[in-house]
Amino acid sequence: MVFGSNPCIRCGKERIKGTEKTVVLNSSKTKVTIYICPDKKCQKIVEAGFAAKEERRASFAARRTHPPKNPVNNPK
Repeated sequence: MVFGSNPCIRCGKERIKGTEKTVVLNSSKTKVTIYICPDKKCQKIVEAGFAAKEERRASFAARRTHPPKNPVNNPK
């Protein structure tokens, strides 16, 4: 599959192929390609933003699976 354009979400420069690996799931091979920004400083900022979003998402998931024992809005 070939895409026409793949701009960076922060600076708009055309992204380049970073790493590529093959994953086998249920006897089916899938190629995973990670594209990165050619500007290293920009890529670090983008990765930091993704890490912050993932941390926030994980904290929400933890709250869903383990709700607080005495919620403030629910008096006894």
